[in-house]
Amino acid sequence: MAMWPTEDPHEQLRWRIACATASGSGNVTVLVMGDRVGIVLPPGDTLIFTAEEAEGLANLVDEAKGCTAVPR
Repeated sequence: MAMWPTEDPHEQLRWRIACATASGSGNVTVLVMGDRVGIVLPPGDTLIFTAEEAEGLANLVDEAKGCTAVPR
């Protein structure tokens, strides 16, 4: 999984993470905005988390590493 921080003129931290989607490929964008974390999913749905909620999500992602999807 490629993840890289990008510069933002508003001093917000932002990462783009390549991912597979139902229509091919895309990016998940993670934004740190003060005391909130925003996640933009393809095709543009946005989720906003408190810092505590984002930490819980990060823990779930860490646990999911190495898991593979079962083909249908």
